[in-house]
Amino acid sequence: MIKKAGDVLYRLILQRLASIVGILLVVTIGTFVLIKLSPIDPVSMKFNLVGATPDPVVVAQIREQLGLNDPWWQQYLRWLGQIVQGDFGESILYALPVATILGGALPNTLGLVSLALVMGIAVTIPLGIVSAKYQDSWIDHGIRLVTFLALAIPGFWVGLLLLYLFGVKLQLVSVTNTNGFSAYVLPAVTLALWICGLYIRRLRNAILEVSRQPFVEGARALGLPEWMVYTRYIFPHVGLMLLPMMGVTMGAMLGGSAVIETVFSIKGIGYMMVQGIMARDYVLMQGYIIWITMVFIVINIIIDVLSVWLNPKRRAAIKGGSYE
Repeated sequence: MIKKAGDVLYRLILQRLASIVGILLVVTIGTFVLIKLSPIDPVSMKFNLVGATPDPVVVAQIREQLGLNDPWWQQYLRWLGQIVQGDFGESILYALPVATILGGALPNTLGLVSLALVMGIAVTIPLGIVSAKYQDSWIDHGIRLVTFLALAIPGFWVGLLLLYLFGVKLQLVSVTNTNGFSAYVLPAVTLALWICGLYIRRLRNAILEVSRQPFVEGARALGLPEWMVYTRYIFPHVGLMLLPMMGVTMGAMLGGSAVIETVFSIKGIGYMMVQGIMARDYVLMQGYIIWITMVFIVINIIIDVLSVWLNPKRRAAIKGGSYE
């Protein structure tokens, strides 16, 4: 059975890797076209960033040297060839390779997202259980109201409020500190609130749905302790129900943390993207889009493989319904 499960996973991974090529091709074409439609001239912008007045003759010469006067399809193929080799170009703003900039910033974003996930899970699981246990009570309604507010309130507003409260009023954290573990606490709390708002209600509904299944009612009828019912029967099935959503959530957090990173001056990939947009650094913007797409795809492949590995029904579906 283990060998058959391994064959299914191997086939799934090959299918997902094959799909990456098509996805990245579409993303690169869309990114390239959008940037080309922009009226920004990257050569003139580079002069403007250093406070120099661009000479039209010099600009024309540099454009010719860089191949910016070539047909768009030639420029795209040349750019795509560079990406395949790991060369995302040189940032106009920082005068450094885009891969170096994003590679240095990615650990900051991953650290922030990981801490936020730990905080969010630590709050979501107990509140989800309590909300399901006291279904339709005032406790349940109160928790659901909190989750609604957590999703409705903009993240940047929550971040600024936390900075003002804990940094200015209570002076428990330094507003100017952007290094060390303490610098990640408030932005992680801001992201964790969004996670709680997203998952507490879903966890509650999943627990209620699984609790109505005959095998759970049978376990309770046998007199098993409630903690054993949850750990052996409810949580494994709830995890399978929520696992596919985790990939989308993690990708959304990695790609959507730009506002939080900017508010708290965390120099992650989102922060770098915002700086690139403000400076009209189209090379950095292109690289960011490709990077975040690849990270999103990899995360979802990992989540998909885990879902299939843990769920025999999905393995059977991939094998054509011949699970044994």
